Amino acid sequence: MEELKIGTSYEKKFFVNQEDTALALGSGGEAVLATPRLVAWMENAAFEGVEATQPEESTTVGTLIELKHMAASPVGMEIRIKATLVSIEKRALNFDIDAWDAVEKIGEAIHQRFIVDKARFNEKVVKKLETSL
Repeated sequence: MEELKIGTSYEKKFFVNQEDTALALGSGGEAVLATPRLVAWMENAAFEGVEATQPEESTTVGTLIELKHMAASPVGMEIRIKATLVSIEKRALNFDIDAWDAVEKIGEAIHQRFIVDKARFNEKVVKKLETSL
């Protein structure tokens, strides 16, 4: 298991497919990378970047993202995302995340993930479902 260190970065690449577009996801009317997909990719990069540092009984969950989607990216374009751990506050992990396509920077975000115990987290989810029935 790796150690969690401030300043650690994790990069991941994605390709914009038809199902990743604003048109397909219903978040807009054009066949360009959808903001909700960019959010998911950014969260995924942060999640994967720290998951190897977590003991088997723990994971992280996203609790906040503030995103600026600055440029459109067409279907077929590669997107590179870099998530950098900038601070740790008890169980809260704070990230700066940047995204680029082949031409320019397309997005930037601040993102927070919380370290949770998997069993306790899932117990709460099940209990919530049971009480809502």
